[in-house]
Parts: sequence; structure tokens; C-alpha cells
Amino acid sequence: MAVERYHQTLPRPHTEQDPAQGTRKASRVVGLKKFETLVYLMLFALIAAVAVYVLSLKMEAYSLQTEKTQVESEIAVMEGEIGELKTEVTDLASYDRIYEKANELGLDLDNGNVKVAEKYGKD
Repeated sequence: MAVERYHQTLPRPHTEQDPAQGTRKASRVVGLKKFETLVYLMLFALIAAVAVYVLSLKMEAYSLQTEKTQVESEIAVMEGEIGELKTEVTDLASYDRIYEKANELGLDLDNGNVKVAEKYGKD
């Protein structure tokens, strides 16, 4: 964008002259204009804003993934506890256990007094 012009004076025959006349001089003719500078600054600001936005989205996604993993592990623990409790309920509701407890309390089995009840709810 910036254009530089070099001015060169042609060497003259060697005479008594000022030594500074035969050197090159660099002068800047065209520089960045205010509009171009503004456009570049706005472009830089836009790129920086997009980068910050993308990083914030990545951080949010990471935190949500961490939270999801934590909830899934809690669900696995609860499912394990539920399985253990179902096993315990099945063991406590077994016929043999109920018969033993009845005998401990002094109850006798009389087939005329036995009634079959359906289990409330479905598994």
C-alpha cells in the first residue's frame, strides 16, 4: 500500500561539487489514508471479537460437557442403588422368609386362612 519513490541524480563528470548531490534520497509519496487505517482497525477489531466469541462458546461447551458427565455418573450411581433395593425387596418378600418370621412369632399355617393378594403396581 505504501509506495516509495527513489530519486537519483545522475552522476556528473567529476568536478568540484558538493558531495551530497550524488546520493540517493528516499521520500515517501503515498502512505495509508485515514479511511484505509479505519478499515484495517475495524477488521482487526472484528477478528478479535469473533475470536473471543468462539473461545467463550468453547468454554461454555466444555462446562456443559462436564456437567453432563457429572449428571450421567450420578444417574449410574442411583441406578445401582435402585437395583440393590429391588434385590432387597425381592429377598424380603420371599415366601420362605415370611414363613420363618410367622413361625418366630408363633403363627401357624392354616390353609383355610391363606389368601392370595396381587402385587400393587407393575414392575
